[in-house]
Amino acid sequence: MIPLQVFAGALGIAMAALIVWMIRRDRLPVSHSLWWLTVSVLIALFGLAPGLLDALASTVGVAYAPSLLFVLAILTLLIKVLLEDLELTTNRRRLLRLAQKTAILEEQVRQLRERMEKQS
Repeated sequence: MIPLQVFAGALGIAMAALIVWMIRRDRLPVSHSLWWLTVSVLIALFGLAPGLLDALASTVGVAYAPSLLFVLAILTLLIKVLLEDLELTTNRRRLLRLAQKTAILEEQVRQLRERMEKQS
């Protein structure tokens, strides 16, 4: 059991180090990194201290603690997908508005050029 605990703890720590490296290299925005750092800390915490998962499972009323881990992982992924969809929807809306404003500005520039050509 100890090697598995060490592996899970090392995985969480390695994940946290990778996230910090990606932040420093500007490959991951800070808003996303907070989410992933939290997940990596929880992986390390549950890996190094599996008794916490057992205590949480008994508090919630789950008889088999690893099943609680799977439920938490699935819920975490569902929340992350929902947040990504919200961000994607917001970005699409912004992109559409930007394209519309660009089209309006291009039309105004075209009209100004036509007026200038008529005046000269």
